Amino acid sequence: MRKFTSTFLILLFLFLIPSKANAVSNTNTFKEGVYKVSDFNFSEGNLYYIQNVSEKGPIFLQIYDKDQIAQQAIRLPPKSQKFNLISLKPEHRIVIIGDGEAYIS
Repeated sequence: MRKFTSTFLILLFLFLIPSKANAVSNTNTFKEGVYKVSDFNFSEGNLYYIQNVSEKGPIFLQIYDKDQIAQQAIRLPPKSQKFNLISLKPEHRIVIIGDGEAYIS
């Protein structure tokens, strides 16, 4: 019985952990926080857009380079239109402040 329980728990652990990691890295909706571009599946050189998809409130987005110099700042009202982002690089950091939700596509 003990062997069955431990095998079951190990298999459960192995199946659940990778699926959570994939779900987090594949999402394009971001709430308030600081994010590294390298943590997500953004391709360097691609053109990306951002919009506030929430009705709750505005958001303020800033993108910093590796030297912590601001490269772009955008204030997005609730249910905003799409805005162009600069070319994202893996060393960039994205800072989002506010109650809304940013969608990057």
